[in-house]
Amino acid sequence: MNQTCYLCGSQKNKTLFVENGIPIVRCLNCSHAFSTYEQDEHYEGYWDDETGYDLDWWDIAHRDIYKDFIGKFLSAPKGKILDVGCGLGFFVKTIGTTRPGWEAVGYEISEKAVKFAREKNGLKQVFPGIVQDSGLPKESFDIITLWDVIEHIPKPHSLIQYLFGLLKPGGFLFVQTPNFPVQLFKANLKVALKGMQEGGHYLEAKDHINDYTEKTLGLLAEQCGFSSVEFSILKPIASVSGVSGPKAKLGVFLKKTFYYGTLMLWYLTFKQVNLNLTLFALLRKK
Repeated sequence: MNQTCYLCGSQKNKTLFVENGIPIVRCLNCSHAFSTYEQDEHYEGYWDDETGYDLDWWDIAHRDIYKDFIGKFLSAPKGKILDVGCGLGFFVKTIGTTRPGWEAVGYEISEKAVKFAREKNGLKQVFPGIVQDSGLPKESFDIITLWDVIEHIPKPHSLIQYLFGLLKPGGFLFVQTPNFPVQLFKANLKVALKGMQEGGHYLEAKDHINDYTEKTLGLLAEQCGFSSVEFSILKPIASVSGVSGPKAKLGVFLKKTFYYGTLMLWYLTFKQVNLNLTLFALLRKK
C-alpha cells in the first residue's frame, strides 16, 4: 500500500474511509486525499470489456454535458482542441458535428477504445498511446480536456506539465473529476444506511487513486505552471450507473434536481460553495 502523498511527498496522513479493506487517506501536510491502493501508472484495463460497450451511457447520456461544455467554452468560430483519454471518441465526434470550425484531436491509451473510435465513429484523428509520447507540437492547442481521467493517474505531474506545454498562451486545460468532499459524504451515508457491501460503489478506491478538492486541484495546477484555476458547473450525465428501469428514470430526475440545487447555491454564494458531485476546472495558462 502506498502511504506517500502524490502532491507533496509527505508520508504523514490520516485515514478518512476504508473501502473493502483499502484505506483512503488525507495528507496532513497539504490536505490532498488519495487511495493507498497501488495502481499502474498507465492502466489500460478500463476498456477491456469484451461484452460490448454501454453506448446508452457513453454516447446518449453524455450528450447534454458535452453540449453544455461546447456552448460555454467553444464560442470562437475556430480553434484546436485535444481530448486526452478520449475513450470511444464521442466528445471528439460531437465537436466535429457541432463546431466544424474546430479541429478536434483525441488520444487514448486503450487500443480497443481507439479501434472503436476509428471504425465505428469514423474518427481518424483519434490516436492510441500515452500522450506524452505523441510528439505533438508545443503551444498548438487552444483547449485540452481531461474528462474523468486525472483521478485514475497516480502521479499526475508529468502529464499535466506536458499538457501545459501543448497549450497556446491564453489557453486552458479543462479537468472533470469527482468532487471529493461531496463524494466522501455520500459514501459515508451509504455505509451508514446499508453497511459496506462487497462490490458496492463508494469512492472507487482501486480506480480513483487521487481524490481532488478545489484546493488540491488548485495546488496541482500551481505546481505545474498554470496561472489560475476557475471552476464551473456543467449539466450532469443523464444516467445512473448500474441502474435500469423505473429506478433509472427516478435516479436521473434526482440527479438533475440535485444539479439545479447545487448550481443555485453556487451562484447565491458567489461561487464560494460548490456541493456539486463533480468538479469542472479550467486551468489557465498565461
